[in-house]
Amino acid sequence: MDLRRLVTLKAIVEEGTFARAAQKLCCTQSTVTFQIQQLEQELDLKLFDKIGRKMVLTEQARNMLPHVNEVMRVMEGLRQSVKNTSSPSGELRIVSGETLLSYWMPEILKRFKIKAPGVRIFLQSLNCYAIRDALLNDEADLGIFYRVGNDISLKMKNIELCPMVLVTSPEFSGADFTRHNQHVPVSFIINEPQCIFRQMFESTLRKRGITIDNTIELLSIESIKHCVAANLGISYLPRFTVERELLSGSLREIPFSETPASITAICGYHSGKCVSPSMKVFLECMQEYIVENEVITNANYKAIGP
Repeated sequence: MDLRRLVTLKAIVEEGTFARAAQKLCCTQSTVTFQIQQLEQELDLKLFDKIGRKMVLTEQARNMLPHVNEVMRVMEGLRQSVKNTSSPSGELRIVSGETLLSYWMPEILKRFKIKAPGVRIFLQSLNCYAIRDALLNDEADLGIFYRVGNDISLKMKNIELCPMVLVTSPEFSGADFTRHNQHVPVSFIINEPQCIFRQMFESTLRKRGITIDNTIELLSIESIKHCVAANLGISYLPRFTVERELLSGSLREIPFSETPASITAICGYHSGKCVSPSMKVFLECMQEYIVENEVITNANYKAIGP
């Protein structure tokens, strides 16, 4: 298969018309038309339908597009390896959980941009289940999220074991969540229903026969913490997200389990994907940050005390 035809196909998808694709590829429109005709003959399928002034992929063509994108990324990786350069180029698609995006990703991306200034980053925040699906469907190159299973189609690298903590305002009192079969008159402030730590907390309450007044759903982790600090309810969060507030006293930890539960933060990518130079640099930056962050975290645990 002539790779130029795949490049032409990708350009049309990105630009919307044959004419703009020709401009992007620095060729004539007739050349673009010829390349697509040849590709259609080779694959024995129709690639585009014309809707108005735009060329829209047929359903069969949409199904093959992820494979086309993967071929382009493999070619970019080959070019990078031949150049033998420490500064990769191209694009890197990253999806991340909201808490990890807020607390870890800015510093990791800062390091990455220094080491790989030529890479275009596409970054999106999704819940963990949507991240897993995005990786499986080749809609993202790397996912930074909490483990939600052991999918054999993904390669997953454990980043850190994140202890969970039940937090309240300093004014909150009178509730013992370790006691079974009771109603606690309080609001639970947390993310959407597919939030991993929300599911953990609610599952534990059901097992213990504990009910609460209601659940308040907020998108932002910062909004959740501010509402808890204002004594509007309680929340169940990874400890690293509330370390500063626990140190300052604006939030207080209360007992929830004899042995604190933990969730595993991971970095995952499709098992069939070749690790590109940009992916490799990002993974290195992430590892550097985690090693340094462990030292900071351990120091904070000692400061908080039992």
